[in-house]
Amino acid sequence: MKEHIYTIPVTDGFNKGGECPFCDMLKTLEKDSVDYILGPAYMTDTIRLETDKTGFCEKHIKQMYDKQNRLGTALMLSTHLDKINSFLDSEIASYSFVKQKKTFFGKNKETNSNIPSYLNNITNSCYICNRIDTYFERYIETFFYMWSKTPEIKDIVINSKGFCLKHFSMLIEKGETYLSENEYKNFLKIIFTVQQENLKRLKEELEWFINKFDYKYKDEPWKTSEDALIRSITKINSAYVEEKNNDG
Repeated sequence: MKEHIYTIPVTDGFNKGGECPFCDMLKTLEKDSVDYILGPAYMTDTIRLETDKTGFCEKHIKQMYDKQNRLGTALMLSTHLDKINSFLDSEIASYSFVKQKKTFFGKNKETNSNIPSYLNNITNSCYICNRIDTYFERYIETFFYMWSKTPEIKDIVINSKGFCLKHFSMLIEKGETYLSENEYKNFLKIIFTVQQENLKRLKEELEWFINKFDYKYKDEPWKTSEDALIRSITKINSAYVEEKNNDG
């Protein structure tokens, strides 16, 4: 299949051979996004304006810290704090220290302060999350474009291990938007078959994983089940976990 630069992330996701290619796309995208924000991007005025407004979620600020680029993280948090301090100084200077009266139905009237909504916004927003969402939506569009224009993608999907439940549901919903009626019908037939086969395959692998904890099977080979628990978590919960020793 001839690749273009915009199809590479999609084909790379499928080439990893995991339980969900879209989870693998997201995992790579997340790593690249953290590396991007801690690269030269953090010195760019337009990026800093965005990070000053949104900040970072708990998950991604920890990942940034773990990258050991303390200067880059500190610089972004410094200007982010400047914006927070400026807002709070202005709001607190004009704050009305009056307890809000309750309405007839016992509910508080809407506060006249902008502080709660501002703080709720910046503590529930994240530049990296926003970047991931934007790029991942493009990956989805690219996948469906490839489905319509590149016959080979069908064989790639057929030979894949299917999808996690979250992204399987996403494909069903998004396919109706991106594909024609006939394309959509064919698409559903293929992914339904692939998903059913691979969920049953994974169930068998997980059963053998369980059997290996029974002394009767201790001398039997693991076959393909040694990491079946980890892969089941990805398939069902769209989550990655650290691989541990199989010692119970």
